[in-house]
Formats: sequence, structure tokens, C-alpha cells
Amino acid sequence: MTQPLTIRHLAALYGPNIYRPQPGVVLRVGAAADYSDRLRTALKGGALAIGLVIAQLHVEAKPDNDDILMSAFFTTPEPAIGAELCRYVVDGINAELGHDETWDPDEPLLALRDRRQAQALPVTALQLMANARHRDIPTTILDDGRLLIGQGERGWIVAPADLRAAPNLQPPWSRLGRIPIIAVTGERYRQQAIAEQAARHHSVILDHANRASVITALADPACATLIVGFDTDSLIREGLPFDRCDLAIITDRAGSRPPTAADDDEWLRTLGLPMLCSVAPTLINLADPALHPLLSYAPNGVIGWTPAKE
Repeated sequence: MTQPLTIRHLAALYGPNIYRPQPGVVLRVGAAADYSDRLRTALKGGALAIGLVIAQLHVEAKPDNDDILMSAFFTTPEPAIGAELCRYVVDGINAELGHDETWDPDEPLLALRDRRQAQALPVTALQLMANARHRDIPTTILDDGRLLIGQGERGWIVAPADLRAAPNLQPPWSRLGRIPIIAVTGERYRQQAIAEQAARHHSVILDHANRASVITALADPACATLIVGFDTDSLIREGLPFDRCDLAIITDRAGSRPPTAADDDEWLRTLGLPMLCSVAPTLINLADPALHPLLSYAPNGVIGWTPAKE
């Protein structure tokens, strides 16, 4: 049986992304008609029911060949739960439109609420995160639930259970902070740019990196500097795994478009994502005309980067 709504793309974005600087969720749904009002109402109602904080909800619909493509985006501090809420909402609308009386709207919603509550950090952890934010120290919730305050050799990791057992436990604030991060995007010349930077820095080097590999490096106390070449598809699916970098390098827009990119514009914006978090002028290969639309968006300006002749 064909479902009225079909999910074409759903991503939990854990950091800065091409839509917003905050974590969030993006959903694209194909349908035979415009159900965007139902989608918007159901997302708001579902978030309220499970206690999920969402903001900047934007839903739109546009023709897509013989169908309608509905797109939704919202920010949330819990993107994984937000993505599951989207699945629940699409299932619910399909059940309603298909007159499926066997679908239970309550049980999956209660399960999602229980999951969100089980993952909630203790108040002491939230207080530490607020204190770190005041000191401009990054915080990251690791996949195992532990809290990373700072990065690499300037980081400190604590488990929620330890904070419950010792609520007055304090991090060694004086040694915590950020480590230098160099972010590289592109395909054809990305490894060349990584090699150039590696020759200048004693560093941990990642290529074809995704969020998990970067977070692992940032949690390593032996990591003093990180040079990371990003897998473009991962940036589309997960967003950036940090909120700031010391240098962004965009080498080219070569090869085929990543499978999760909606169009060439989304591909290009993804390649340029690290430059929005860079504190220095972005290095861009000006010989690649496909990158020129990014030039006016670099917040700290652009410096031309030239690949070596092959």
C-alpha cells in the first residue's frame, strides 16, 4: 500500500548547519497534496506532548514534478529525539489519511517522551554547561552520555553518575578551553590542503571525517591540534561537530553531488559551512568558479588558495 507521505530526507543536525548555527532537524517529505499545515501543527503538538523544546519551526511546500515536496526545519537541543518525532508525525498523518484504525498514536509518543526523559542530564551537568558557556568553553555530550568540557588536551570528561554522586564536583577550569582546529572541505584537492597544514602543525589528522570521528579526536587528551578533512555527505546529514575553527579551507567543488544534497546549491553551501565558524579569513581556491558564490558570505574575508599542479 502506497503511503500518502514519503520521507525523502531526514537528518538530525548536531551542530552548526546550512540552515542555522544551532542544532536542529531537517525533514523533506513527498506527497500528492499539500499537507504542510497538518505537518506544522503535528510537529508543534508532538513536541509539546513529549516536552521537547523546538524553535524557529519553518514548514513550506512547493511543486516537485507531479508531487508536492514539503520541507520542515526546526532548532532543538535534542536533534535525535526531534528526528524521531518527525518519523512519528509522518506515520500519524499517513494513518489519518489512510483511515488506519490499528495505528496507536499514544504508545510511540509515550515511548519517545520516556526516552527523552531518560537521556536528560542532571541539573549539575546543566549548571556546568552554563558555566562553561559563560567562559567561552565548548561542551559536547558524548555518545555514551558523558559530558566533555573543553577540547583535546584542554578537555575534561565527566559522567552524569559522577555528578549525581558528587554534586559539588568542579572541573579544572583554569586548564580547560579550545584547541586549534583547521577544517577542510572539497574533493579533488582536499588531501593536498590537509598535507600542507600538517607540515606546519604537530596535530591529529582526520580525512573523510564524520561527526563521530571528530568527536572521538576532541575527547582525546593527547590531541593538541586537529586538522580535519570533512566528508561532505556527513556535513549534510549531521552538521558541524564544533562551533568554531581557527581556519577553514575550501579546495573545490569537484566530482558528483553527494546523494543527500537536494541540489547543487545545498552542496555548495555545505562546502562553505566551516567558513561561517572560522575566526580567520577563509582560504578558497579562486580558480574554481563553482566556489565564487561563497565569497561574499565569508564573515572574515577570503584569501586565495592555489593547489599545486598535478
